[in-house]
Amino acid sequence: DGAVNMPRDAERPVDPQAKAVFDGESLLRRVMGDRQLAAMVVKGFLEGAPSQLDNLRKRLVEADAPGARLQAHELTGSAATVAAESLHAVAMAMERAGAEGQLERCAQLLPRMVEEFERLKSNLEGAGWV
Repeated sequence: DGAVNMPRDAERPVDPQAKAVFDGESLLRRVMGDRQLAAMVVKGFLEGAPSQLDNLRKRLVEADAPGARLQAHELTGSAATVAAESLHAVAMAMERAGAEGQLERCAQLLPRMVEEFERLKSNLEGAGWV
């Protein structure tokens, strides 16, 4: 699986660090200030995202660019729903790469996506959302 070990310079166009890991105020605005509902949305996302990431990994192993694009699209929407801005940025980049058939670029972005998910999870746990 050599494509995943590409130089980090190839990943520079996506800078999730420039975006917030999580925008709790944005999420609360979406659910009209209902923190209990927001917590349910966050919990659902945290439970569902690992299987979405696994499905994405499988699409890449199968060299299925359209499938990778579709799975990245689902993650893009999920990340937007929970106001996970940095994860959303990486998922959007992967969605574009999948749409363009750039499987190597998708493979480069997958570890970043997993990393951003883990950062989000830690951030949410640290802030008492879960």
